[in-house]
Amino acid sequence: MTARIALVVVVLLTAAALVPTTTYVPRADRVLFTVWGMQFEDRLFEDEYARGFETLNPGVEVEYRRYDGNSISEKYNAWHAIGQGPEVMRLMVTDYHQMVSRGMLEPLRAYIDDPDVGLSRETLDAIPPHLLDPLRIDGEIYALPEDNAQYGLYYNRSIFDAYNEAHPSDPIPYPDETWTWTTLRDAASRLTTRGADGSIDIMGIDLAIWQWPFMQFHAQAGGRLWSDDGLTVLIADDAGIEALEFLGALAFEDRSWEPYFGRTQGTGTDARFVTGRSAMLFDGSWRVPNFEERNPDLDFAVAPSPRGRVDAIMCGSCLWGMSRHADRKDLGWSMLRWLVEEPQAARYWDALRVAPPAHLGVVQSESFRSTSGIERADQPGRYDVLPMTPSTYEARAKWLEYAVTPNASGVVPGFVPTAPYQRALEDAIRRMLEVYLRAPGADARDLLEKATAEVHVIIDRDRSSRGLPPVRR
Repeated sequence: MTARIALVVVVLLTAAALVPTTTYVPRADRVLFTVWGMQFEDRLFEDEYARGFETLNPGVEVEYRRYDGNSISEKYNAWHAIGQGPEVMRLMVTDYHQMVSRGMLEPLRAYIDDPDVGLSRETLDAIPPHLLDPLRIDGEIYALPEDNAQYGLYYNRSIFDAYNEAHPSDPIPYPDETWTWTTLRDAASRLTTRGADGSIDIMGIDLAIWQWPFMQFHAQAGGRLWSDDGLTVLIADDAGIEALEFLGALAFEDRSWEPYFGRTQGTGTDARFVTGRSAMLFDGSWRVPNFEERNPDLDFAVAPSPRGRVDAIMCGSCLWGMSRHADRKDLGWSMLRWLVEEPQAARYWDALRVAPPAHLGVVQSESFRSTSGIERADQPGRYDVLPMTPSTYEARAKWLEYAVTPNASGVVPGFVPTAPYQRALEDAIRRMLEVYLRAPGADARDLLEKATAEVHVIIDRDRSSRGLPPVRR
């Protein structure tokens, strides 16, 4: 009897944990608008987007809620479990396919094509195809891109200049779109400096141990992450080995990179770059305003990622979607459509500058070349996001045009990896990298096959729970 009571208590506590702490009560004239981000981002999302939509639609109230980025997916899952959801929800592209498969997102095709309230041809054509195409599932679209985060090569110009002054007959040019893996390895080796004891004083290259670098190098080596149906992982191929061994060469052969295991998921190496302890750093576009704020004297610039055999730039994207359970889908679509139009896309870049908006018209306009930033309301002259002047654009933002510019074959270098089990794969890649980079000489193919098997177990277990047969591989 005691055991039965204990089991009931556990079930009730588990259910309580899943229910959102604040219940959303639908009302005829109210829109629930959910995002994640820093507190200062309320200046854009709440003050301009939420209040701006209210101004355009008298009588409509936008209930704005900002959550922690690490917990917002759990929040959406909890709402879905009880048949609730936001009219406008910000979501991560990594979660998109899983949310669609669970029936969490409202199909948007009928709204997009509606002759009266649909997207204009101008707005639809302005969305970069490499962002929109991965969102198409059996002819349907369940969200629209908000931005286009990119993975680039940061470099400390002062370190380059000092090296070139000391080696006038053999200078190293600043990185640009012509750099290759070979160029990078050579420059990183030459820029690495060591103390008398042999320890690294300045690393030639640095990067965080997470999934983005592997996915980029794998694509640049000509690899594909997934089979066409998204149910078979393909990383245990020659391209996967080449990508891992490239990382291994930087760390163990060239010794121009010292992997940092203190933190993961894209953090940790930022402190070394911002304090001048690394000459180059692979990182995301979101770092630019952060570095400017942390060290205003840091003389840095950013270039497109050096290419392998394939010209590929790793990208991510935040999306705007609508819950399948939204009460006022008409208002939800109206606000979602408004958010992806050029003025709102331009304000996203103008305020935050963490990633280009998913609007080619903005990226190709003069408004992309300078920004206002976010001034602190209580400290005039101080900024949470510094403005960008036209003179700074060449060093800090011009590189972002490269990923969306078609090459001679008409293909853009930018790509966004998506699949129904993308998050499971990315978690497996991160764990694999930590093992590989802690163990010089580890067998790359063996680790790739183990990571592949881990994801396949997750896929087959999930399919079994839904009454689907295992995948034939």
